[in-house]
Amino acid sequence: MRLVPALTVTALLTLPAFASAQTPANCALANAVDSGSYAALTIDIWSEADEDNAAGNWADCRATALRRSLSGNPKLSARIDGLRKQLQQLRALEGQFAYIRAGGGTLYSHAIPRSFPYLEEQLAGLAALARTTLGAQSGQRYAALIAQARKAHVAYVASLRAYRPKPDETYSTYSAAEWKRLVDRYETLGRAVMQTLGTRGDAATALGYSMLTTTLFPADGAF
Repeated sequence: MRLVPALTVTALLTLPAFASAQTPANCALANAVDSGSYAALTIDIWSEADEDNAAGNWADCRATALRRSLSGNPKLSARIDGLRKQLQQLRALEGQFAYIRAGGGTLYSHAIPRSFPYLEEQLAGLAALARTTLGAQSGQRYAALIAQARKAHVAYVASLRAYRPKPDETYSTYSAAEWKRLVDRYETLGRAVMQTLGTRGDAATALGYSMLTTTLFPADGAF
């Protein structure tokens, strides 16, 4: 089971290709305004595809700008790039889980690229913290937030593993083997994110862990 050919996890990792049939990115504008304003100023005739494209373009432009700002810190830049890729894959899988449970629907595929601007804002905040003494501040609060995020992620995966369609869920496109494969992938990605973030109990690490649990859809399907 896949979302639709253009919205598989792999395709979403190459968002420019997904968006190439739509309006080209205007990075000068994207770097000057928020994502909502960017969409309002670049979409001539609104459509779902154009809104997806605007969100993806804005996120791509901001990612490029962030990468440029980190050119003097290649290690941090590589970590941010790695997190972006991992978290985009997690968001894509979250959309795919919801799509399967619902038996289809464009809502879930459109939600994926539209989540990328917020993700990019979070990554920019993480990069900013990591470059200052603010990010290095440690304390029990930050350690507790990290522990809570780890626990929440484990619970999310457990809920996914426990899912089975109810007798009245005749619309679900659930396949036990495919579901297990996707959940395994999700769990592996979550572990990769935690490995990238590390275990330091500081503010920057706590912010990174909060991104892990800012999920696109709930694991129990209650949406």
